[in-house]
Amino acid sequence: MDKIMEQVREFILHFLAKEADCWSKSHLNDLDAFNQTVRELYGMAIDELDEGLGIFEEDSLTEKENPIEYVPRHLYKLSTYQNKNYGDIWVAYTSIQNPTDKPVENIISEGFIIAQIEKELKIIGTMSTYLNRSTMAVMGWKASIYNPSDLDIKKLGKFILTERYSEPSNYDNFSLNEYLKDS
Repeated sequence: MDKIMEQVREFILHFLAKEADCWSKSHLNDLDAFNQTVRELYGMAIDELDEGLGIFEEDSLTEKENPIEYVPRHLYKLSTYQNKNYGDIWVAYTSIQNPTDKPVENIISEGFIIAQIEKELKIIGTMSTYLNRSTMAVMGWKASIYNPSDLDIKKLGKFILTERYSEPSNYDNFSLNEYLKDS
């Protein structure tokens, strides 16, 4: 594993842990700690993603009777592309939020797109799988509406390299193919 790929891997694992921490703290009655954790999460992304990470600062919290301790998403693979607007970018293919313990029991659900912005790694976009409404079959990827307009998930750039970490389930007839694809 080359040095930058290791840095990107460490960054995304830290980001996924921070995301899980946000969701865990949303079940507790500590508003300041929750909002601070959300700010830290958004600090790892570009400003344009605004509300695109799915969790937001709150004015109040209601403590849940049985709070959930979220675990980070599974990281299945990390792919590098040469992008015309951002230079090197990386796509981290992950599971759903709060997955089961075994990566092989989960499917690929989201992708986080990472780039160096002013020499700092940042999440610059997200993508998620989309389903056919009548068959519920996974049809491919859709971009977040919060992604920058110059980031096209259908044209990420020239594929460079993929590192695979753990194999997902294939009960959706999509995840394993996506995992094995060199892109």
